[in-house]
Amino acid sequence: MTLIDLGDLRDAEQPEPPARRSRPAANRLPGFLAVLLLALLTLAAATPPPGRVAVVVPARLGVDRLVAGNLLLVLDPPTRERTPRSVAAYRLPGGEPAWRAPVPVDGRFWGLSVRGDLLLVSGYEEPPEGRGTVTVALDTATGAYRWQQPGAALEVAGGGLLLEDFGRAGRGVLRAVDPCCGTPRWTVDVPAGEVGYRFTPAGMDRVVLSDPRGPVEVRDAATGAVLAAADLWSTAERPYRSTQVVGDLLLTIAGTPSVMTAYGVDRLDRRWRATVPDAAYVLDCGGVICGQTRPGTLWALDPATGRQLWARPGWEMAWAAPGSVVVVPVPGTGTGPADLAVLDPVTGQVRSELGRWELVQREPGEARRLAVRPHPAGGLLVAEVDAAAATVRMLDVLPEASGDCQAVVGGVLCRRPDASFGVWRLRR
Repeated sequence: MTLIDLGDLRDAEQPEPPARRSRPAANRLPGFLAVLLLALLTLAAATPPPGRVAVVVPARLGVDRLVAGNLLLVLDPPTRERTPRSVAAYRLPGGEPAWRAPVPVDGRFWGLSVRGDLLLVSGYEEPPEGRGTVTVALDTATGAYRWQQPGAALEVAGGGLLLEDFGRAGRGVLRAVDPCCGTPRWTVDVPAGEVGYRFTPAGMDRVVLSDPRGPVEVRDAATGAVLAAADLWSTAERPYRSTQVVGDLLLTIAGTPSVMTAYGVDRLDRRWRATVPDAAYVLDCGGVICGQTRPGTLWALDPATGRQLWARPGWEMAWAAPGSVVVVPVPGTGTGPADLAVLDPVTGQVRSELGRWELVQREPGEARRLAVRPHPAGGLLVAEVDAAAATVRMLDVLPEASGDCQAVVGGVLCRRPDASFGVWRLRR
């Protein structure tokens, strides 16, 4: 498909040429040829340069899709007739079909991920006929079936996968498996309570099992070995709230008003205790600990001491980078463009207001963060959000793009109005 080049993002006005005097009829033919030549040159200049042609991949509404390296993977949506579903792979940047394979589970699938040479398809089979959450492993090169196991897959640092297989009551099993064939490496029953994980750039390396009726355990994610165990709840305030992992800290929240206690993840050694605002969840926030209250206030603590640094009503965190926090207003719809701002994580002060944008999905490890918003002439305007510099840099206009975008190598993938996917190379 050929795209129309919309030109520069800000077109300068051109002065009109001066009026030309009329010529005798005998001299009009060369002038006509000159005008024709000028028109042809203008049309040639308007032709999209190489690389501005969108790769179009057919798709329907409701499909799951994943970009993994040079493959675009598309999983068919479920049907009322519960017919078998399939996943199709297309090679990028050309969009050539690579393979199509059936998915041997009749369920509602909600996740695709890649681990080495495996494509992991996670979904849910309705009981009693189905087995609940299930993950199917396919070969990324050919689509050949490799194995399937109960549970949803998480990547473990150093190799391996951890499958979460929990029921509605919170009870279940954690099962670490070998990616090659799905054979278990270790398993542990989870009778009740919460499960937390510590994530590193290489993947998840710690599993924290927390039960208010028993000890808290920290396990090595690769081997299942218990690294530390302690009864953290016997002296804790009541009622019990939650246990969460942020960086190298295990945080327990209990009591009314809420009291947060911090422990080192590896040894469960107590670091500090602080009274905090009520929090729906806590997370790493550009080097500090952020909490989000249910009424819509974002607050931050010093991870070394537990001292409250700031609280700002009306914001929630969109994403964080070292030294910066990108926030959006509350309440938000969770979809579509929103007013972005960059906060200083230590002071909570607004460093910059970036305007109204929708953040684009990106692959793990991708450093650049893209955002889009509708362009007045149609399609989407694409920009790069630099959280450290608190700036937005305009990159391109994508004609016929409608949303649901994801950054890919050398460009961006978006939905088109007919539900198909297009891949555009960015000009900047």
